[in-house]
Amino acid sequence: MIRVLFDVDETILSLEPGINRDASAVMFKKVFHVDTHEEIIDNVGKTEMGIIQEVLEKVGVRQPVTEQESFFTEISDEAYKIWAQATADELETRPPRVLPGILELLTALSKNPLIQLELLTGGSYWRAEEKLKSVSLDKFFRDSNSNQLRGAFGNMADRRDNLFDIAAQQASPEDRFVIVDDSLIGARMAKEHNIPVLMVATGKATEQELRPFTRHVFPDFGDNRWQEAVKIITKQ
Repeated sequence: MIRVLFDVDETILSLEPGINRDASAVMFKKVFHVDTHEEIIDNVGKTEMGIIQEVLEKVGVRQPVTEQESFFTEISDEAYKIWAQATADELETRPPRVLPGILELLTALSKNPLIQLELLTGGSYWRAEEKLKSVSLDKFFRDSNSNQLRGAFGNMADRRDNLFDIAAQQASPEDRFVIVDDSLIGARMAKEHNIPVLMVATGKATEQELRPFTRHVFPDFGDNRWQEAVKIITKQ
């Protein structure tokens, strides 16, 4: 089985500027009682768990976490669910844009019985679900038995590269992986784990910045470039 791990933001879809910021502000106010938002830090490619931790440290709500200390148990599911609901509320009036070639790519890959589509995203399970549901792409990533989204999510680890370890634990020893991502953090994660990666320069990272990590860099998957992506993935 080839397990293809997709990022969400700026890989599958693009949100209007301000949506993530405004939704996070609702969560920080309701859960942690502070007036702040995720964009006060460099949040690109980071997990929601790590973002919450880093923002709270920056505004002085808590002391920096040491390497020995786990922040995992200090963030309840409530925080992620409130953030997801605030995102869903924003998307009702400002729907996201599906990036070029993504629908064709997902459709083609989903028809191959040797390929399984999964998510590897810094967003929580609940926020990823709301975003994908808003553009009717969640169906590609749902398990046929449980109807749950497959993958590793930003409420599971405070660092992005740890998410691949979680995804690997869900796989069989004979399974292979391919990552599809837009961020430098995602590119570094793939390199660290020696996983084939297809990068799209649809986020903040440019093609020039992404090329040191892989020869498979696309401006996007439009203009039938998704067909080349399918060929690369199926040969892994």
